[in-house]
Amino acid sequence: MKNIAVVTDTTSDIPEELSSRHQIEVIPLYIGYEGNLYLEGKEINNEQVFEKLKSGIKVKTSGPSIGDFEKIYKKLIEIDKKTLIYSIHISSKLSSTYNTACQAAKLFPQSKIKVIDSNTAAISLGFIALEAARAVRRNQSQEKIDFMIDFMTRHNKLLATFENFQYLFMGGRAPVLKKFLSKSIILKPIVVLDNGIVKLKKFARSKKNSIIELYKQIKKYSLPHCKKKIGIFYGSEIGPALELEEMVKNDTDIKIDELILTEITTIISGHTGPGIWGITSLLVPDEL
Repeated sequence: MKNIAVVTDTTSDIPEELSSRHQIEVIPLYIGYEGNLYLEGKEINNEQVFEKLKSGIKVKTSGPSIGDFEKIYKKLIEIDKKTLIYSIHISSKLSSTYNTACQAAKLFPQSKIKVIDSNTAAISLGFIALEAARAVRRNQSQEKIDFMIDFMTRHNKLLATFENFQYLFMGGRAPVLKKFLSKSIILKPIVVLDNGIVKLKKFARSKKNSIIELYKQIKKYSLPHCKKKIGIFYGSEIGPALELEEMVKNDTDIKIDELILTEITTIISGHTGPGIWGITSLLVPDEL
């Protein structure tokens, strides 16, 4: 534990209490409007972002700079004396964060920095970072940690529903949805993050039905001999997320190892709008 560090970014949705307890370094992304950018989670909050979105102001986002990563890596290597860093980040298909981390890692050629594209986002990414940090605390070997991280990046599912996906389309994160924009006015879209890319799964007839469909879809996702980590996230309204949480907890067929309910971060809500609810399932091999 003394020699290995875990780094992630603020799109991971990890509650601060958990990131602090497991000594996970969380690097903030930037979000802003009208020519100004702010550090996510430090200089701006969701309510401010939602207010701007609802008033029609375009919100812009940006990944951390090379200098931001260099500062954290330098601290971990030179001050904390870490000999190995796992830097685990949001899908490279959604953000420049992973590529920037790779560039920053090259500034430390004498150090071992493993930059990992999680192929996911939100609390699904958060669970990967948390499980890596827990493995470090258990003094597991680097080989086992490598295997576990690779397994988790390949065995996770994220689904979400929205009031509509005009914000998602305007943000350019899901261009395939353009042809369905008119349907989203009367139907509730359900999307899946597939190999790091946002894809339309199906439509539901109402918000209630879309929440039920999220539950049904995540219930199907399991593998034998694996622990199931469930994450539920929401934007401006927690009610549907609580309903989803109750459905999952009351289903005795869903064997939950851990469940985290969390508010979505400003970076993601800036692209999805305030009306978002989602669920993730991440699988971890039992033997680990």
